[in-house]
Parts: sequence; structure tokens; C-alpha cells
Amino acid sequence: MRRQPNRQNGFTLIELLVVIAIIAILIGLLLPAVQKIREAAARAKCTNNLKQLGLALVNYEATTGQLPPSRTGDQSIQPPDTGPAHSWVPRILNYFEQDAIAKNYQFKVNWDAQVNWPVIQTQIPIFICPSDPLGPRQDMNPMLNPGTNPACGDYNAFNEVKDFVAINLLSVFPPPQPGDPRIVGAMRPNVVSKIADISDGTSNTILLAEDAGRPNWFFYGGVQGGPSSPCYASKEGGWADAGGPFSLDGSERNGCIVGNCAMNCSNNSEVYSFHSGGANFAFADGSVHFIRDSISLTALAQLITRAGGEIVKDY
Repeated sequence: MRRQPNRQNGFTLIELLVVIAIIAILIGLLLPAVQKIREAAARAKCTNNLKQLGLALVNYEATTGQLPPSRTGDQSIQPPDTGPAHSWVPRILNYFEQDAIAKNYQFKVNWDAQVNWPVIQTQIPIFICPSDPLGPRQDMNPMLNPGTNPACGDYNAFNEVKDFVAINLLSVFPPPQPGDPRIVGAMRPNVVSKIADISDGTSNTILLAEDAGRPNWFFYGGVQGGPSSPCYASKEGGWADAGGPFSLDGSERNGCIVGNCAMNCSNNSEVYSFHSGGANFAFADGSVHFIRDSISLTALAQLITRAGGEIVKDY
């Protein structure tokens, strides 16, 4: 009786290549889904960050009877302020569980005075959007006092709607003066405000927005470097920086020039996020909304102004 030759169990080369190809296809199908899940989680975390900051401002107003100025120490506007320069953030530190930082912050001197360096260099996780590819970072801008190196943030307050938008899109004539209720935001430089001043309604008025990535210059998703970049000097990135709050100008896609893009074209003191299709905003009622970047500059301006007399329903 003839014996059959022994046969080795295993894969042929062709079978192995087929298996590898199938695995590669499955991975290719899986990666976009994983990326979407990660972005959804990052956006949810960003929403929660802004939610806490918005509620901190609302609670601050409920306790003190007023919203803090968006910034102080600005001598270039009316009314001028020759006192120490600070952003709105240090005034509400106690309202989002940053008591230790608040205790050591000195308001009698400018935010970037040496006595404040240990405080302003402290990273506060709530100010960092998880989608920001730079993550926690320091502002190394050479225009700041040497050694300042403040910790940065991705969220800030609006001051107002600027002349380009007001005159050309909102039909505000004659040109508005500083403090004109048709252009100011919920918080103003040098001046305290109240929730009662928001006659357009708290659910229709933005308090805070994303301006992510500062002090580095981004436009249309491409980082453009640090101190050598043409827009870098205007990139006040520190969470305590008095120059951090910004006004709505609109921009072109090149990042520096004023234009009709409402958001995500430039982070040169404009609304900018690393979320696909829009950005997160905290409103004066404590809510947070994701607004698509297809919104018109006019509609966004109307959501920023607190007493413009217009109601934006679809955004």
C-alpha cells in the first residue's frame, strides 16, 4: 500500500497577501471612524470648557452685580483707563475652582509684572481646546517682557464689532464711536457691564469664542510659525494678557487682511478653531453653541452685539 506524502499545514504566499490586503482595507475603513470619534470627543470637551467659563461669568455677575471688563488698562479708547492692565480672566478665577491661582494674582500691577509671573505661567487645562494641535504652551513672544512666558489659552471675550463690519455690513451710519450700543459686545474694555444691558437677550448674545492656536499664526489650518511670521506681533495668547480679548473684523484667507470671512480663516484676533466646519461659542445665558463657519459675517456680528436690536434665529 502506497503511503501518501506528508503535507504541511499553513498559508501559501497568495493566501497571506490576500489576508494582508483585507486587513489593510479594514484598517482603512476603521481609521476615519476612529478620527471622527476622537474629534467628537474633543469637541465635547471644548464645549464643556466654554460651558464652565460661561457659567463662571454668569455667576460672577450674579454675585457682584456686574460682568468684568473684557480688559483694563487701555488708554486708546473712550473711556481711557490708565490703571493696571488685566484681562477678564483673573477676576473670575475663583468662579471655576482656581482659588490658589486667584489668591496669588496681584491686581495692583499689570498682568505681566514680575510678581505675577509665577501665576500667569500656570497652565489652566480649561483654557486649552483638545483639538488644538499645539496643546498647553507658553507665549514666547519677544515683544513681551523677557521672562514673562505666560501660559496660553484658546478662548477669549469679544470687545466689539469693528468699523469695517459695522459700516459695510450692519449699515451703521454715521461711523460708530467707542461704546456705541450698536457695536459693543456683552463685555467692554475699561467698563463693567450688566446682564441687564444685554437687550438683545442673553440667549442671542455671545460672551466668549474660540481663537485657538495663539500666539502662533494659523490660517486655514496651516501653522505659519512664530516670531518671524507677519501676524505674530498681534497674537496675544496668554490667558491673563490684557490684549487677548478681540473684536470682530473679519478676514481674508491669507490670514492678515480684513475681509468677509467670519471664522476659521485666521486666528489673528479672529474666531478660529481646529474643529471641522465651525467653532464653539459661549452665550450670555450660560449655554454653548457650535456655529457653522458658513455663517455670514453680518449674522455673527449681530450675535456679538448686545443691544443692536436684531435677533438671529438660524445659526
